[in-house]
Amino acid sequence: MANEELVQRGYLTSGTLRGTKFGEFEELNIGATSIADLRTAGLDCTPATTVPFPFKSYKVPKQLRQAKPDRVFADRRQGTLVPVAVAEHKRDKKYKTDKELSVAAEQSLCHAAVLGTRVAAITNGDSYSYIDVASSLNSGSLVFFDEHRSLNPAVLEDLLSGSAAVAKNPQQLAQTVWQIIWHATKEEPKQCLMTFVELFVLKFLSDNLPPSALPKALSFYELAQDPAVFAAQHGKTAISYYVSSIRPHIKTLFPDNTVSGDAAVARLFGLKTVVSKTSVINGFAFLRSSTEPLDSFNRTFLEILEVFQRFGSLRQIDPEFKLRLYETFLKNTPRQQKLGQFFTPRNVVRQMIRMAQLNKLADNSVVLDPAAGVGGFVLEPLLIEEALPQNVRIVSGKPKRRVRTVGVDVDSNTHILAKANMLIHLADLLRDPATTLPALNEAMADTFVLMNSNETLGGLENPPRDAIDVILTNPPYVTQGSAIYRKELAALIGTRNSIIPKDYYEGWGLGVEALFMRYISGALKPGGRAFVIVPLGMLNRTEPKPKISLLKECNILASIELPRNTFFNTSQPTSILVLERRHTEVDPRPSVLCGYVRSIGESLDMYRIPTPDANDLAAVADAFIQRDADDAFVPTSPVVKIVPASDFSELDRWDVARFWSEEELVSLGVKPAAIGRGEFIETAMDSIAELLEELKASKEEIAELTSGPSVSVSLSNSTYFTVRSGTRIRNEDIRSNPGDVPVYSCFKEKAASKGSISEEYLKQAAILLESEEREIVTVIANGAKAVGKVFVRREVCVLTDDVIAVDILSDDIDAEYLATELRRAIASGGFLYEAKLFKGRVEQLTAEIPKKPDGSFDLEAQRNIAAATRRFDLIRDKLHEMGDWSASARIA
Repeated sequence: MANEELVQRGYLTSGTLRGTKFGEFEELNIGATSIADLRTAGLDCTPATTVPFPFKSYKVPKQLRQAKPDRVFADRRQGTLVPVAVAEHKRDKKYKTDKELSVAAEQSLCHAAVLGTRVAAITNGDSYSYIDVASSLNSGSLVFFDEHRSLNPAVLEDLLSGSAAVAKNPQQLAQTVWQIIWHATKEEPKQCLMTFVELFVLKFLSDNLPPSALPKALSFYELAQDPAVFAAQHGKTAISYYVSSIRPHIKTLFPDNTVSGDAAVARLFGLKTVVSKTSVINGFAFLRSSTEPLDSFNRTFLEILEVFQRFGSLRQIDPEFKLRLYETFLKNTPRQQKLGQFFTPRNVVRQMIRMAQLNKLADNSVVLDPAAGVGGFVLEPLLIEEALPQNVRIVSGKPKRRVRTVGVDVDSNTHILAKANMLIHLADLLRDPATTLPALNEAMADTFVLMNSNETLGGLENPPRDAIDVILTNPPYVTQGSAIYRKELAALIGTRNSIIPKDYYEGWGLGVEALFMRYISGALKPGGRAFVIVPLGMLNRTEPKPKISLLKECNILASIELPRNTFFNTSQPTSILVLERRHTEVDPRPSVLCGYVRSIGESLDMYRIPTPDANDLAAVADAFIQRDADDAFVPTSPVVKIVPASDFSELDRWDVARFWSEEELVSLGVKPAAIGRGEFIETAMDSIAELLEELKASKEEIAELTSGPSVSVSLSNSTYFTVRSGTRIRNEDIRSNPGDVPVYSCFKEKAASKGSISEEYLKQAAILLESEEREIVTVIANGAKAVGKVFVRREVCVLTDDVIAVDILSDDIDAEYLATELRRAIASGGFLYEAKLFKGRVEQLTAEIPKKPDGSFDLEAQRNIAAATRRFDLIRDKLHEMGDWSASARIA
């Protein structure tokens, strides 16, 4: 007969014992059901008949099978419901004296031993203790786990797996969630990033905060229930409940408009107070849709929750993930430029922090990043042993810092990400009993300063003066359009931090980076140092006045050239310039350490694969630190040189390649070596022989693949194709409505665009937006050098009326093959600029499509021919490259 309590609590509703969902586990909240009854009902266990433990306080029942645990936790992932933990709940009046605690602990241990579980918990509802069952039985005395968080699925998982102290890397979690969010919303990467971070913070807080701060009903685990049970309990979907109940509660824990309690931070900028205007969350992509109701995203939301739940506990997070969280989103999108302005590669940040030697700073020193983005330069010192570990503490409800670390930014969304980033970095502090949430909020307000009263100038409006010990930064660099900054400076009325901004920034050169160099130079206190990423163009400018201004206030300690493609969003060459504020204008100038970096410890492509054995930047950082300790230091690395300060005057270029001879550059592998005539001939003959073999193989492959039957199909056949023209879009339209949607027109390169336009404008103008959901084949209809170019596209974009699109209506026609056939047909037709390929002419083109014996289109043959054609095109590229090599070879 079924146990009455199990029936009343609904654990046998389906006819099978099934507990309440508890993360990946199931919970049976009972108290009046014996272990024997649980086994009869379907719990997969063999109850022990004896427990080998010297019980001192708890009276063990004669029939152990009749013991009645308060709560049992079980795991069904292997097919049957296996008990993994028990818990005993005692009221406060029975949970005060040592004897009462001992009774509760021994009772829980007894129940766990009978059921064969590894964990036994005891609680009064406010505090928890966890018993290591195996160790207790082996030692004959109670052994407790070093864990005091309230019981939740993450805590149970940590205890069972022994992973509470093992740092996890959620890199794959981020990859998976990013893809789910993007596929559902098609939002920009930044919005996907903010959504991931918001849900990551929810799970992180649920795994680390006590119920007094984050009750279960407002936690991640309330959402991660069976959808039907959840709807019956709350009368709404999980996503609606999150938005209406949980999200507002998180914002009360981490409220907007938190005032910095460190008055010294405000004084740095000449301000009375500093207020952090945002919470740690505010970027939920599912709220942004103007066409889809919120509940329509519930399935996607639940899918994301399931991914987080399968990943498990977020108690300990791998420091490497904290460093690379934001890079994950850069790697997964071709639209990197908007995000790229915020992020410096972590490998570069780490080495710059090492060179700054922050551990040597005196108490109350100040480290500043005036263009902080998500806070890498400010937060990563907390994770580096030789920098500022344990720099942030909470004492008597107030944050304390040995060194003030301050990050300034103008973008409120980035400010949110920076605060969330800090929360993740301070995971241990969050769990510390001495930590209060108001103190943690104040610590974040002390650290990250949002300056957007003037959204053009940002922090440039309020520069610190003679106050900063170390600056670590990668300021934005823009030359075109930077005149707006000068106009904004001129429009400011009055003084800022005792300076007149227009006069203060006057004469420091072109571009936003020049304004930041003025900011940085004036902010440093005498002897203070700045480590600044600058564009190579700034170092090579010939105008002497900005260099004179900088050299008047600062010495150059180092110039380190980074390799191309160091940054995700640009191949523009960049350098690290290291400055030191002079005490007087007659201070001697030290020699300059020059570094020529070829590698940074990871590949310089979108994949960013770690290459720890190829890291010139680390070698340069080592040399800088050694030279700092010893003026007589002589570098041994081939990528480091020490040159006189006189080579860095206002009349000189400040880049460093000029200090390496041609022979040295050749040996470093950065410049092709001169080649003798005999060697040239041998190399050319070998290359030609190889190309001949490849051409022969390609000829045979293509002949074999195209020897089968085919059918000629006209593009005017509406059964298989729709041919349409793009829409007229003027340059003026793009300038007036800037956005993110690329506009493709009559260019001979596939990636070349007319610019990017606003999606909202396109919708208002009823202009068709191409989709990532399907492939189209495009034909350039106009343009002397581009007419007849054919591309396959599968992206969100828009086509001008100089482009013809071919929609494929049959699943049996391959887009790449059709493009190959159209190139052939166009070349055969001899279309020139005068013979434009507008819609009517494209409809006259035909494609020879391979067919099967039954007459249907042969899709596999199409794909094979398209692949062979691509290989043929690669051979043509090699021929072209060989011609370039021949023309540019330096014949000795």
